[in-house]
Order: sequence, then C-alpha cells, then structure tokens
Amino acid sequence: MTFFGSSHWLFSVKTFGAATLALAVSFWLDLPRPYWALASVYIASQPLSGATLSKAVYRAAGTFIGAAGAVLMVPNLVGAPLALALAMSIWSGFCLYLALLDRTPRGYVFMLAGYTAAIVGFPAVDAPETIFDLALSRTEEILVGIACAALVSSLVFPRSVAPVVAERLDALLQHARAAAADALDLKKNAPNDAHWLRLVADVAEIETLAAHLAFDAAAERRSLDRIHRIVPRVLLLFPTLSGIADRLDALADLGGASERLRALVADTCAAVVGAEDAQTAELRRALEAAASPSMDADWPALVEASLCQRLVELLDILFDCDELTKALADPTERPAALRLTVESRVARVRHLDHGAALHAGFALACAIFACCLFWIATSWPEGSVAAMMGAIVGSLYASQDDPTPSIAGFAKWTIVATSIAGVYLFAVLPHTHNFETLTLALAPVYLTFGLLIASPQTFRIGLPLAIVTPTAMAVQELYSADAENFVNTSLAMCAGMALTAITTALIRRAGAQWRARRYARANRAALIRAADLHAGNEVRLMGLMLDRLFLLAPIAHAVDGKLPDALRDLRTGLNILDARRSRNALAGSRRRRIDALLRHLSRSFLAGAPTPSPTALHAVDRAMAMAREAGDARLLLTLVGLRRCLFAAEPPPEPSLSEAKVA
Repeated sequence: MTFFGSSHWLFSVKTFGAATLALAVSFWLDLPRPYWALASVYIASQPLSGATLSKAVYRAAGTFIGAAGAVLMVPNLVGAPLALALAMSIWSGFCLYLALLDRTPRGYVFMLAGYTAAIVGFPAVDAPETIFDLALSRTEEILVGIACAALVSSLVFPRSVAPVVAERLDALLQHARAAAADALDLKKNAPNDAHWLRLVADVAEIETLAAHLAFDAAAERRSLDRIHRIVPRVLLLFPTLSGIADRLDALADLGGASERLRALVADTCAAVVGAEDAQTAELRRALEAAASPSMDADWPALVEASLCQRLVELLDILFDCDELTKALADPTERPAALRLTVESRVARVRHLDHGAALHAGFALACAIFACCLFWIATSWPEGSVAAMMGAIVGSLYASQDDPTPSIAGFAKWTIVATSIAGVYLFAVLPHTHNFETLTLALAPVYLTFGLLIASPQTFRIGLPLAIVTPTAMAVQELYSADAENFVNTSLAMCAGMALTAITTALIRRAGAQWRARRYARANRAALIRAADLHAGNEVRLMGLMLDRLFLLAPIAHAVDGKLPDALRDLRTGLNILDARRSRNALAGSRRRRIDALLRHLSRSFLAGAPTPSPTALHAVDRAMAMAREAGDARLLLTLVGLRRCLFAAEPPPEPSLSEAKVA
C-alpha cells in the first residue's frame, strides 16, 4: 500500500486548484471543450515548479506545431481518406523519431507535436472547413490549462528544483562511495552490478532535474554549470572502478597482492568512506609513489602500479565531486582547484540511435494507420477517437523496449476512467447546478488522481485516469449527456488502444537484446576510430561510449554479460586514446612502434573477432618494451591497462625484452 505524505497532498490540492481555475477561465471565455483545459492541467503539472514551467513551455510549443500540421494536412487531403491517414501516420511517426533522438525533456515538444495533430485533425475529418477553428480552440484550451498549472505551481508554495538536485547529488555521492568501497573489497574482487544500476538511475534523475533549472526562478544559474561538471566525473567512476576490480582480479590470479599494496587498498577504502583530508592527502602521495614503477619491474609489480594509478584517479574523482557539491550548496563559494581534467578525456554527449528511433516511429505510424483503416472500413463515426487514442498511447510509451504491457495497462485504467466518468455523467452531474457544486462534486476523484500522479509508484495509474476521465466526462458549462455517444466514445478509446497494442506487439519484437547488440556494434566502431591515427574528436568518441554504457545499464538484467563487455570496451578506448596522446611526445622508431600497435588493433577490430589477433598481442608487448627503454612510466602503465583489457586470459609477458629482440 502506497503511503501519501504531506508533499503528495500539497501537490494534489494545488493541481486541483489549478484545474478548477482552468475550468472557470474556459467557461468565462466560452471555449467549446473546457474539459481539455482541465486535462491539460493534470498532464502538465509536476511536483517541482521549474519542471511544471518547463513542461508548460514545451507543451505550448508542441501544441502550436501539431495544430499547424493538422491545419496543413486535413483540408488538402480530406478527399482522399487513405492519403490523409497515411500523412497523419507519417507525421506522428516522424515526430516520435525526433523525440526519441532528443532524450531530454525538450523531446516532449516533438512527441506532443505528433499526437496533437491527431487530436486536432481526426475529429475535423467530417467537417474540414472547421479545422482552423477547431485547431484554434483546442490550442486555446490547452494553453489555458498549462498557464493555470504554471501559475499555481509558481505562486502557491512553490517547490524549487535546486534543493532537490542538491539532495539527489548527496545521495549519488553516497552511492558512489558505497560502489567504490565494494570494488575495493579484497574478498569480492568485483563490484556489484546493483551499484552500477543505482548510480545510473541517480545520474539520469539528476540530469532530468537539471534540465528544468533554467525554468526555476529560485535557481542560481551557476548551478547548472557545476552539475554539468559533476556528471562526467561520476560517470568516469564506471571505468575507474571496473579497472580497479580487474587489477585486483589479475593480482589474485598471480598469487595475491603484496602486503604493501594490501595496506594501500585498505587505506583507500577507509578514505573513500570518510577519512580526514590530511590522511587522504598523505595516502594520495603514497599511491602516486607506488604508481611510478621502475623500468625493470616484473608483471605483478606493473599490475600493482597500474592499480595504484586507478586508486589515485578514484580519490581525485571523489574529491572533485565533493568540491563541486559544496559549491552547489553554497553558490557564493568557489570550488577548490579540481584535480581531474575529465573534459580532456570524455565529453558528455548523447548516443543517437537512429535505427531504434526509426523502428519506434515506424511502429507508431503503422498503429495509427491500422486504426484509420478500421475507422474507414467500419464507417464508425467515433473511429476518429480510436485513431486519436492510438496516437496518444503509442507515443507515451514508445521509449520502452516493449511498450505493449504499458499500453495494455493504460487500456485497463481507461476502462476504470470511463466507468468513473459514466457515474458522474449520468448520476452526479445532473444534480449540480452551479460552478461551486460542480467543484465540490469533482473534488474527491480529482484529488485522488493528483495523489496518484504525485507518487512514482502510482503515476502510471494516475496518468490515464487524469487524461481519460475528463475527456470521457466532457464537462460543459451547460449539462448535456448522450448515452449512445458516451458508450461509442468509450468503446472507440478501447478499440484504438487494443489495435495499437496489437500492432506494436507485432512490429516491435526486437527487445533489449537487439538494443544491446546495436550498442556493442557502435562501440566496436568507436574503437576502430579510436585506433585510427587520422580520426579526430577523440573526447567525443569516449563520451559516446560512456553514454552507451549509461543506456545499457538499465537493461542489464535482460542482457547478461553485456555490461562487463561495455565496461571493458570503454576502458580499452580510454587506454588507446591515452596511448595516442603519449605517441605525440615520441619520435622516430619509438613513435612508429605505437603506430604499428594502433594499426594492428584497428585491423583486429575491423575483423570483428572476439579478441584481437596474436599479432596485436605481440605488438602490445613490443610497445611495452619500448616504453621501458624510453623510461615512460605513464605510457607503460597505459599499455598494461590495454593488455589487461584485450588479453586478460593470456599468460603474463616476459619480464623484459631486450632492444635487440624488439628491433
């Protein structure tokens, strides 16, 4: 049983107040469908004022674009029903494609533009000469609703986004420290996947909230920049902790870590969970010294040095995040000098999966077209409602790998909503005689809807109830009820959702495994480019791989084994790019040795083999010998990391290779 706290009740009361205001304004303006203003309040309202305002702005923009699309298509194609159905389907599918590519709250503009065209256009098919008036009135009704939602949210006990972001950041850092402590546990030697999933969920929530900061009047504008600097550092924890776990695993296979290293790991674990700053600074110096191996060190010593290098990076990431979080809590405070130049290694860019977005857009277009064919074949007057609901539910859940269960759930709660609307329409509303009694009559169910929307656990119940109930009830200034029309409209809603669910189930059968394979292929292409000496924008390449890891984590339960592979690919890419940077300081045969290594790796990646060729392994060992000769400890440790990423199952290299042997 879900517990509703005071914040949920406050949101529900505020939302109902905004809905009542929207209904009153719609009556005053004599708008033809005031219930759309009421429904728009519940669609746009969010617990945070900045989020409500941003959604209101995006909804307004999407409404204008969708209404304009309907005005362009319906009058010109109404004489050819199949052509109009195809045009509306393609429009909605293309808008959904753009929405899925965006992956930010701004994508709501495109999604809304897609199904607003259906909401405005399909009801006007029987009277195309009214399309402009219908588009104008529908836009006015929606604008009234979102304006009332934004006004009440901003003026009545506004809840700022910034404190919530700071609270989520504190929780994220606690989860990051827990993940680090788990990775440093010498008894486990592998981080728990639950930590990855929790960190990804934290980052996703923070980035979504941060997108609303620009609309929050109470937020400090510098906060957004600081959040943008924290997020890539948190994401860099993924390859860092994975590298730590890998080195500990390698040392376990080699007979175990030395006593000195075990002490350093234990001290790092203590520092991660909250040691004094002075102790951490001393520990960092000790780790830096241990991360500088002698050039004649054997393989276990090199692995230990590589581990210490990763431990230094871990401490630096946590230090930077702490400083930026403190500065976020107090905008007047300037953060201390940051230790990591993350921006020189990865950029926060988003992977654009055009194939998956096209697939989802195509499925939506087919679903809408199927609803239209059903409408045309049956000549059902309420068939437009089926097509309209197909566009709405198909768009709302299109981002899921399998939207069918969610569409079916929406349909189930639609039946509940129409039942509630029927009780009101035929038993309650006939006894309301003015606006005051109407408000009192609506209060019980709409306050309940607000509570359900306010809680993440019940949001999927509250949303269909809040959307469908006012639409089915069709509240007007003057009471009117038509039982035949009500039943037909309710059946059309269910028919539209059923056709959409069936069409989606037939077309979108790929699922999470298909998406994971696409990410793996994209990462392999990124590794090929990383090893290409002529490829540019290395930072963007790693940012894309990091973002794919971010996308893969939530579906890890359905793609066993893919998350470790993605982490290893990311570490491989970072090591390759570090090697490319190191070659810039080399000359002559030493530089050519790194060039040869990169060429071998590129060929192996192009061949698509599970592991690179033995020739590539030999090239890594030859490059390590060159790094020893050059006295380049950083390049040597980079190559140690690369060897562990690509050839972990191979026996350790020989203790040393003479120059004659590698010449």
